[in-house]
Amino acid sequence: MSKKNSKEKLQNEENVGSILYTITDIYKTAKKHFIIFIAIIAAITVLYSGYFMFFTKPLYRSSATLSITPLISSDSKNGTSVYKFNYVSSFAEQMSKTFPYVVESDNLRQAIRYDLGKEINATITADAVVKSNIIQVNIDSPSPDDSYEVMQSFLKTFPHLSEYIIGDTRINIIYQSEKPDKPFNKSTVFTYMLTGMIAGLIVDILVFYLWSLKIETIHDKNDITYKLNSHCISELPHVNVKRNSKNHSSRRSKIAFTDSVFTEAARSSRKRIQSVIGKNDKVIAITSTARHEGKTVTAFSIAKAFADNGHKTLLVDMDFSNRALQGYLLKAPDSCSGVTEYATSEIELSDIAKRYKDNYDIVFAGNKNVKYSHTKIKEFFETAREKYDYIIVDMPSCKLVPNAAAVADLCDDLLFVEKCNSSTITDIKNALKYVLYSKARFIGFILNDYAPTSGGYGYGRYGYSRYGYLGSYRRYGYGYGYSHKYSKYGSRYFDEPENKKEQ
Repeated sequence: MSKKNSKEKLQNEENVGSILYTITDIYKTAKKHFIIFIAIIAAITVLYSGYFMFFTKPLYRSSATLSITPLISSDSKNGTSVYKFNYVSSFAEQMSKTFPYVVESDNLRQAIRYDLGKEINATITADAVVKSNIIQVNIDSPSPDDSYEVMQSFLKTFPHLSEYIIGDTRINIIYQSEKPDKPFNKSTVFTYMLTGMIAGLIVDILVFYLWSLKIETIHDKNDITYKLNSHCISELPHVNVKRNSKNHSSRRSKIAFTDSVFTEAARSSRKRIQSVIGKNDKVIAITSTARHEGKTVTAFSIAKAFADNGHKTLLVDMDFSNRALQGYLLKAPDSCSGVTEYATSEIELSDIAKRYKDNYDIVFAGNKNVKYSHTKIKEFFETAREKYDYIIVDMPSCKLVPNAAAVADLCDDLLFVEKCNSSTITDIKNALKYVLYSKARFIGFILNDYAPTSGGYGYGRYGYSRYGYLGSYRRYGYGYGYSHKYSKYGSRYFDEPENKKEQ
């Protein structure tokens, strides 16, 4: 395939992707404001139906289809002129343009008024078939009798008027309707409502399209590059997380940390993170603009990827406002000891570090209330640096906890997790202001819940469907060749919060 064809194909794929992203924006905005979406359709349906049902006057229509041919002359063999009514294309084209004006002229109305002996209670319109001598005449009136009478008078008077204005012509009546017995502009209630709903849907699409433009979000890593002038470290795929049937609304939904598609994506993320951080950097903070952007799952999965690669890794939950990690992984989250207990008690790091697997320990947030600037929290990180190769910190969301910079000051590097089509560009920029001036070096974004089109559009590394990966080689990356099954969605729990674990 030539370079030109390749560029054209890529451009077409990008255009298709842009359209799909626009549709996705409209859908997500409408879904988020579903009540407004339905209210607009209902309002327009009621207004449209009510207007046409109660304010539209019934009109009766009489119709006639005519053909007009001119009288033309031709020379016979003996030299005499012969006159015939024949079709002439140039005349037909001229008539198709001028005839409607003749029918709707005041001269014709005056002639019909004189013929009927009364005022005309009707509207006369005409439509000509382009480049032909065929004319459609419609006479609309609130009265079926008036409509029919005016039509009869029209057929009677028009040939004389046409001869006076146009010249010698012959008018043939191709079709003439009977006296109308029902209005042509009245429909059933169902028809009005259906039309109103369609009109409401069109208005909805326009409104939510403009709305989605106003609340501009991140679609792919190019948006991070051009709209935020930053760098996208990696993309994490969209996965469906089902709720555990044993844990209903009273408990958090449990996420399959160990068996999710995040496993392979996190491995790639770990390699890219190691390629951009400093040689002696150990503490990597992961935060987001707001909640529900996958920050905690991302932090867990990346920490696991470091541990799987042979690095002694510690995951620390510093999100005291949410404490999601212990809610996900502990059967008794309210009785667990963590960072807050370390800050307020005379205990060691080994007392609160829980062994998840080889090379992988977790320190939960705990259940006491402490400030992020507590002096013993700084001591906690100094001790952790001595014992672990890498420390992944689950930071609080910047939009909800403005003093998250106090946590970032304890870290070497900072990553931002952004969920596709979630936070607006404005919110992301405002959230970044809280941490960009901290001591941690901002190294870029991780784009979460990324779902490019099945045709391969976009710049993601992973090819996957709605329910998992599709093992395949794709144009823009390498597919991993396996498919995850989601028969069970339960977390790997810690049986009990233990007081001490061996390092």
